[in-house]
Amino acid sequence: MTEAASTPGPRWLRLSSVLSLLAFSLVVGVITFWPGPPDPDGQLALRAFLDQAHRTGLPLWITFGKIEFGANIVMFVPIGFFGALALPRWRWLVVPAAVLGSGCIEVMQAARLPDRFGTARDVVANGLGALVGYLLAAALLSVLLRRDRRRAVAEPAMGQA
Repeated sequence: MTEAASTPGPRWLRLSSVLSLLAFSLVVGVITFWPGPPDPDGQLALRAFLDQAHRTGLPLWITFGKIEFGANIVMFVPIGFFGALALPRWRWLVVPAAVLGSGCIEVMQAARLPDRFGTARDVVANGLGALVGYLLAAALLSVLLRRDRRRAVAEPAMGQA
């Protein structure tokens, strides 16, 4: 484990991350437990756009399924990011917790929401998103740690001048 991965970070950052994590978790909950697809008209519009774009040169490998997979990744990036910043001692648990939470969401969609589909593919995408968020948080903490070290070295030198 790197030093940045175990460093708590500034208090204001942890507090704002806790609040952001709660807000994003609520948004994800509403999106994923909504009885029907989140935006059926938007999905139809995206499919129509892709059909037209494919006819005018968009590569055929760019599909609705790939865009949906990417959207599932993006949806969990904030969970991984704010979760990692909010939980300094258990930061490493954010990705497994997100995968477990995503698995529960998909099971509930499959078992209780007839117009929704629970898939392992969504769990993989959500886990990847949480991992990306975690890595971004680790990078941010590393930058903050380096900045704080530079300040600590510069302050005594300035006092001696």
